[in-house]
Amino acid sequence: MISAKGRFFWVMLLLATLSPGSFASIANPIERGQFSVVGTGQLTWWGMTVYDATLYAPEGSYRPDHPHAIKITYQFEFSREQLARTSLEEIERLVGRRLERAAVLEALKGVFRDVAKGEHIMGIHYPGQGAEFYSDDVLLGRIEDTALAAAFFSIWLDPATRQPDLRAQMLGYRQ
Repeated sequence: MISAKGRFFWVMLLLATLSPGSFASIANPIERGQFSVVGTGQLTWWGMTVYDATLYAPEGSYRPDHPHAIKITYQFEFSREQLARTSLEEIERLVGRRLERAAVLEALKGVFRDVAKGEHIMGIHYPGQGAEFYSDDVLLGRIEDTALAAAFFSIWLDPATRQPDLRAQMLGYRQ
């Protein structure tokens, strides 16, 4: 029989061997102070703010080939399904072709949740590795497909984005 000290030792040893991604609630790089604000802007539609978007990067300097994050704070309610479908449509527009829709929708729904006014989702892109998505400090999921992860972030950061003014604000070009 293992003593209480022995059980504590084994539990601590097990926890030490788990990777940070093994936990459902972990501090993301922004919460750990590794990223700073590059720029922020608003998506408006017919004079109403749909969401606020903030771009983060190490030292507040965005470089497409380095990790970066986008935090979207919603001003309306959206379902996970709406977020996934809208994202898919924008990705397809930017890549210029239809994707494997069912698979992409499932991947996107796996990293989103339903949101209410004032709530946010943050995506962190690790170029060449994929992306992680958080709500507060709760890891919602990951996109392991590096091309899909890059395409998702291009919705806001690609020069061909549907919202060039928002892109300019997020990149810190305009206030």
